[in-house]
Amino acid sequence: MNLHQIKKPEAVDAAQAHDYIEEQSSLDSNRIKPFVGTNNPRRIRALIALVYRDCVSREDLDRLAGCTNSPDLVAQLKKRCGLDIQMREVHTKDRDGRSTWFGVYSLAIEDKYRVRQWLVNAGHAERAQYGSR
Repeated sequence: MNLHQIKKPEAVDAAQAHDYIEEQSSLDSNRIKPFVGTNNPRRIRALIALVYRDCVSREDLDRLAGCTNSPDLVAQLKKRCGLDIQMREVHTKDRDGRSTWFGVYSLAIEDKYRVRQWLVNAGHAERAQYGSR
C-alpha cells in the first residue's frame, strides 16, 4: 500500500492558484493605504518634487527637500505614508573613469494622483508652482 499519493495535475494547479491569490491579496491589502498627508515641511517638499516630476535623482531630492539623506526621507514616506516610491539605479562613470551608479526616485502613478489631490486640498500646490519654497 502506497502511503504517499501523487497529486493530480488539477489539484496542483488549484493549490498553486490559491497560493498566488492569497499572496496577491496580502500584497494588495498591505499596499493600499489611504493617504492622509503629512505636516513635516521636508516631506511636503519631497512630495512636491516627486509628484510634479517624472523622476528625481537622490542629489536633486536632497537639494529640493532640504536634507542630506534623501534615502531615509524616502523610507519615511514609504513607511509612514504608505507610498509606492521606486528607486532605479542609473549606471555611469565618475570623473576618474570608474564605474558607479546613482539612485533615481519615482512615485507610482496611482500615488501621484492621490498625493497631488492632497497637495491641492491642503494648499501646498501653490508652492509647487514657485519652486517649492
